Order: sequence, then C-alpha cells, then structure tokens
Amino acid sequence: MKYPLASVLLLGASLASADQAPVPCASSAQVATVRDYYKNQRPGRPLPVPARAFGLPESVIASGLSVQESFGVAATPQLVREIWTSIDAWGPKTSVKLVLAAAGQHHTYAFPSLVPITQPAGANADLLDVYADGGNGVHAHLSTPHVKAIYATDVPGKEAGQRTQAISFYNHDGSLALAVYAQIAGEKPDPAAIEGFKKTASKIQALPRVCAPQS
Repeated sequence: MKYPLASVLLLGASLASADQAPVPCASSAQVATVRDYYKNQRPGRPLPVPARAFGLPESVIASGLSVQESFGVAATPQLVREIWTSIDAWGPKTSVKLVLAAAGQHHTYAFPSLVPITQPAGANADLLDVYADGGNGVHAHLSTPHVKAIYATDVPGKEAGQRTQAISFYNHDGSLALAVYAQIAGEKPDPAAIEGFKKTASKIQALPRVCAPQS
C-alpha cells in the first residue's frame, strides 16, 4: 500500500531552555508501570500505545524500558542527519512502517512505506527532507533543531521470536516527531529492515545515554 505524493510536515514544539533536560525521563514508579505493561499486559506494542494509555510523553515510555530493550541519546541537528543517513542505508526499496503523532499523543498515525531517503539540502538548512519511493511515496520534512532525543527500541512480542523494533525521534517535551519501525510484533517484517535496524541501533548505542539507566 502506497501513499502517492503524501506530504507530512513534522514540526516540534519550542526549544527547551539551556538548563532543561532534553526530554522527560521515566521515574522509578513510571519504570515499574512501563515494564509491567510490556511484560504482563501487551507485550510488543508500539510505544504510542502505552503513551496514550497512561497519558505519558512517549520518551518516558522509551526510557522506562530495560537497558537491553531501549537506548536513547540527546540529539543535535547534525546527529539527526547522521542517524537518518544510517536509515537511508537500509535501502530505498526496504519496507518499514512510519509512525507519527499529531496534537501530542492524542492522534497517532501508522502506515506502511518504503524507507524515505534524504534529499539534497534546500534553502532551509534546518529541514531534513526525506522522500520515499523515488518521490512517489511519503514526503517528510523533519525540523532538526526541534528533535531533542533519538531512541532505538527493541522489545519482545507475545510469541517467541516476535520483536518490535523502532528508531524514534522525540521533541523536547517527549512527544513523538517521527518513528521508523523495522518490525512490529505479529506482523511480517522485511529482513532488510531488521538488518538495517541493527546497524542504526549500534550507532545510537555508541553514544552517551540521554536518561540514566534504571535496573
């Protein structure tokens, strides 16, 4: 299923002040809530689902997962471009699922797509333009200064061997700007997306964590 000439404008909230944490991190109580949800309630669900259920910024859900399941880093415009370049390398014919949120966490959209590929920088250097399917699919424009954290998450599903794997970009308030899901538990993934996710996740894991890990 394709979305010809679709255009998604992804703009973050206002920049955080210098002394403000880049994104909200989970408290001990929130960690317990998030891990109980994924272990006992709905294993493998995409992160917007519990974020909406608990009324929490999605970055809190990501930071509440175990250290084996989630790794987040503080973002800069340069890092956003570097990580997306890594996603480019998954291949322009690789099938993924794109997830974005509108009006905070109240409206979330998930749709199949080929990997959106970085376009040459235009007049506005702050916008990262990415087009899928040679320009015939999704067009996305990510405001790089407003992305304050990038997470790689890899959580098990209900059945053995199922995984939900995503690279997610968050605004300063912890709301989702855009996520690229390599696979979602219960759905048939593209092997190229799984291999690409591993490489991009490794790049993220090589950097300092944005939130202190909790056991």
